[in-house]
Amino acid sequence: MKTSVVIEEYLAYKKALGRVFKTDTYRLHAFLRHVGDATMDSITVEEVQAFLEGTLRVVSPVWFGKFSALSGLFKYAASRGYLNRALLPAVLPRKPSPYNAFLYSVEQVRCLLGVPDAAYHPNSHIEPCTMRTLLVLLYGTGLRPGEALRLLRTEVDFEQSLLTVRRSKFFKSRLVPFGPDIRRVLADYDNGQAARHALAPEAPFFCTRHRKALRIDSVDNLFQWLRAEAGVLRFDGSQQCQPRLYDFRHTFAVTRVVTWYRDGKDVQRLLPHLATYLGHVNIDDTAHYLTITNELMKEASSCFERYALREAARA
Repeated sequence: MKTSVVIEEYLAYKKALGRVFKTDTYRLHAFLRHVGDATMDSITVEEVQAFLEGTLRVVSPVWFGKFSALSGLFKYAASRGYLNRALLPAVLPRKPSPYNAFLYSVEQVRCLLGVPDAAYHPNSHIEPCTMRTLLVLLYGTGLRPGEALRLLRTEVDFEQSLLTVRRSKFFKSRLVPFGPDIRRVLADYDNGQAARHALAPEAPFFCTRHRKALRIDSVDNLFQWLRAEAGVLRFDGSQQCQPRLYDFRHTFAVTRVVTWYRDGKDVQRLLPHLATYLGHVNIDDTAHYLTITNELMKEASSCFERYALREAARA
């Protein structure tokens, strides 16, 4: 049985069970490109190991994600007689330390946005203005990268400064307001695209040069080049896990809480609002994004000190 046929059959089976399975779909298609469309029983252990390790030849969280995707595929294939031998390692390597989110400073964001058009590859299907606008949106709203890339032009309301986020995680939809600065950036981008291309209202907001929807893996690859070009790197012992697009979401959450502390707001009362804005089911999900930083600790300590002084004065 051809590997491509088995993969498509397996994906159809998972989707029939109600699974979205988007990430594993990408991983299994990448595996197919890696081994070629040979028969399933011709795949070698060496080919599987090379796919798991990737070009960096290291064990990373991505390694375990690939392992999980292949494990499901191979179990399915074995249950239907397409595969009769083990291809995955019997002993798993030690899991790397949990990823520590990278928090972008204002200056680092400026460096990313300041990379000139001439530095981008002229044949890249993602235009520099598209990449810059996407980064501004992620930094200013905390959207998941996939949510931003799935936006349609009809889902960006410039009059009310609202985004309609559909098909999100946990199948939730929500309205995301944005400020005047972001409105100006989005409007300039949309007007510039509309002036050069005939755009349908239901077209993707972020498109390639050829008016196709952007793929998250293509955007991520371009971002890895961009952050290296801008010199936005980490030197905190986690060099293997360099800054990601998703870290803009962590940055947004921490920045918002720090701002509330500085403004003397009741952070505990406002956290449920932040959870709703980010599209979380509960506050515990939001807490995952609140990486403890020196700045956050300083503002929280100042807030507690003000509270303690008020209580002491009342005593």
